[in-house]
Amino acid sequence: MSAETESDRLLTLATHRSRGRAESRYPHLHQAPQQVPPPPPLFVNRARELSAISDRAGKANDDRATVIALSGLGGVGKTAAVLKWAHRHRDRFTEGQLYVNLADYRRPGGVELSEVLGGFLRGLGVREDYVPSSFPERAAMFRSRTLTRQLLVVLDNADQAAQVRPLIPGSSNSVVLVTSRRKLGGLITEGAEFIDVDPLPAPDAELLIAEILPELRTDDRADIRRLAELCGGLPLALCVAGAQLATRRQWSIPRLICYLQDDQQRLERLAFEGEDGVRAMFDAAYGELPEAARRLYRLLGLHPGPQFSLETAAAMAGLPAHTADGLLGVLLASSLIQESGEDRFRFHDLVHLHARTMVERDEAATAIDSAVRRMVGWYARAAAVADRAVLGAGRWRVSEWEPADSDPRFTSQSAMSWFTAEQSNLLAAVHEAWRLEMYETVWTFCESLWAFYYSMKVHTDWLDTHRLGVDAARRCGNRPAEARIRNQLARAFISLRDFESADEQLAEAISAAQGDLHSEAVVAESRGLLFRALRRFEASEENLRRARDLNHQLGSDRGVVIQTYQLGDMLFQAGRTDDGLRTLTEAMTIAERIQDSMCAAKVGIALGSAYESLSRFDDARSVLRSAVRTTRNNRQPVKEAQALEILVKVAQHDNDRELLHDSARRLVQLYEATGSPLVHVAKSLLDEQRP
Repeated sequence: MSAETESDRLLTLATHRSRGRAESRYPHLHQAPQQVPPPPPLFVNRARELSAISDRAGKANDDRATVIALSGLGGVGKTAAVLKWAHRHRDRFTEGQLYVNLADYRRPGGVELSEVLGGFLRGLGVREDYVPSSFPERAAMFRSRTLTRQLLVVLDNADQAAQVRPLIPGSSNSVVLVTSRRKLGGLITEGAEFIDVDPLPAPDAELLIAEILPELRTDDRADIRRLAELCGGLPLALCVAGAQLATRRQWSIPRLICYLQDDQQRLERLAFEGEDGVRAMFDAAYGELPEAARRLYRLLGLHPGPQFSLETAAAMAGLPAHTADGLLGVLLASSLIQESGEDRFRFHDLVHLHARTMVERDEAATAIDSAVRRMVGWYARAAAVADRAVLGAGRWRVSEWEPADSDPRFTSQSAMSWFTAEQSNLLAAVHEAWRLEMYETVWTFCESLWAFYYSMKVHTDWLDTHRLGVDAARRCGNRPAEARIRNQLARAFISLRDFESADEQLAEAISAAQGDLHSEAVVAESRGLLFRALRRFEASEENLRRARDLNHQLGSDRGVVIQTYQLGDMLFQAGRTDDGLRTLTEAMTIAERIQDSMCAAKVGIALGSAYESLSRFDDARSVLRSAVRTTRNNRQPVKEAQALEILVKVAQHDNDRELLHDSARRLVQLYEATGSPLVHVAKSLLDEQRP
C-alpha cells in the first residue's frame, strides 16, 4: 500500500468519526461553505507533494489544527498542488472549505485580515448584522465558530506568518494549507509542517507540454525536451509556451524555441497577452526584498553558472562571509535561490536570467566590472590554495603566492571535491579573466588547475583554458610561465595520444624554458614521456635522466622521485626488466623517505604492473592495495582505477574471486563517476562472478 493511500485511509476514518459527532450536534444548519476553486485542468504528477500533504494531514493533533505550508518560486505550481489535493479529499471536509487569495487583500500597509475574517465568518453562516466590526472581535468569533468543525482552509499567496495565524481554525480536526513564495519559518510556533515545491523534473515538464498540446507528434520529443529546458520546468512558463503554440498555429516548436532562446528577451516573452507572466512573478519577489538583499541578488546574476558558494557570493558583493550568509538566508526565504549543499546555493535558470536582467538595469557599469573582477580573483585564489592542498606547497610553481587568513581551508580530499564541484565555474572564470585582460590571472589559473585536470583527465577544459593560458603568458612576457603552460598543454595532448600537437608545444616550451632550470626540468620530463609513448626508448631515457639530474641540482626530492619512477617504468617497458625494477624500487625508497604518500602510490602502481607481468602476484597485490588506499583517500579516481585494473589481473591469475569482485565493483563506481567507456568491461567482470 502506498504512503499516500495509507495516510488517506487513516484520515478518512478520523473524518467519518468526527463528522458523525458534528452532524448530531448541528442538524440542518447553514450550508457548509465550498469556497475552494476548481483544480487546474492541466496537472502533472506532483505525487511527492500530494503524498506529503496527505501524510501530514493524517497526523493526529490533540489541541490545534494541522498547518501545512507549501513554498516555492512564483509559478512553480504550489496552488495547483493544493487545489488538486483539496478536491481529491473534499468529502473529508463537509463542514466547510474556506479559501482566500491573500494577494487580493494586500494593501500598501499589509493584508486586510479583518476583511478576510469577515468573509470567512459570512461563509460560515454568520449574518452580516452579527459580524463584529473590529479585527480582534472577528478573530475571536472565527475561533469560536470553528472550534468544533472539521474544516479545510486554503490560504493562497501568504507572505508572512502573521497573516496566517488569525486564520487558523480552533478545531484540532481542521487542516490549513498555505502557499507562499517565502519559507514561512515563523509558523513553526503553530506546529506547521513545511513542503518545498520544486520545478517539474524533465519527464514531467515534457508530459505537461504534451497535455497542453495533445496533437504533438512523438517525433517532436527532442524539441519538446529543449522547450522544457528553456522553461526550466516551471509550470507557469510551460503553460505560457504551450499557449503561444496554441494561439500561433503557424508556429512550429523549433520556431518557438528560436523565439525563446534569446536570454535577453525570454522572460518578457514568457507571458500571456494582457496578463502577468514569469517576469512579473520574479519582479514582485525582487521588489519585496530589502535593498541589501536585492543588491546581492542582482550581483549574483553575474555569476557564470547557476551554482555558487557562500564565499563566492561574499566576494562578488565585497562583503564579510557572515553578512553575505544572512542575506543569502533572505533570498532562500523568498525562494529565489535554493540550497544545493553545505554553504552552496543554486539559482533556477529563469531566476538567474532575471537576476542578470536586474543587475544590468540597476547597477552601474563600474560596479558590474568590480563585482566580476572580485569573483575572478576569488576563484583564482581558491584554485591556488586547492592546488597546494593536493600537490603540496613544496612543489615548484612559477606563480608567487603568500597564504592569507581569508583563504579557504582545504585538505587534499576536500580540495579535489571543490575542484569537481566548481569545474564549470572555474572554466567560466578563466574566460572572464581573459575577457577582462587579466592575463597574469589567466595563466596562474592554468598552473593551479593542473592538479585537477591531470588527475581527472578533464581534457576539454584542459585544452580550452591552456590555449588561453599560453597566449596570456606570452602577453605578459613571462617566459617561464609560457614554458610551464605549454608543457601542461603538451601533457594533455600526450594523454589524448595527439603526439604531433604535443611535440609542437614542447618545441616551443624548450625555447621558452632556456636559462630556467625548473622549466627545463619539467619540459625534459614531458619530452621523455612523449618519446616513451612513441616507443623511442633511447630518446625517452635521455630526457628522463636529464630531468632527474636537473631535479638533483635543484634539491627537489619530490622531482627526483617522479623522474626516477618514470625512468623505471620506461626501462621496464623497453624490456630492461632488471634495470626497471631496480629503478622503481629506488623511487619507492625515496618516496617513503620523504613521506610523500601520493608519489609512493604512483610508484606502487608502476611496480605493481611490473610485478604482475613477472607473475610476482603477492608482491603486486601488496603494493597495489596500498596504492588503492592512498589514491582513494586523496580523491584520485583515475589513479585508483589504474591500480584496480592491475589488481583485477592479479585476482584472475590467482583465481581470487573476492579480490576480483571487490576490484570490479569499485571500478564500476569509478568508471561511472568519470564517464569512462570501460564501464561495460567492469560490469561484465561482475556478471561473470554471479552464480
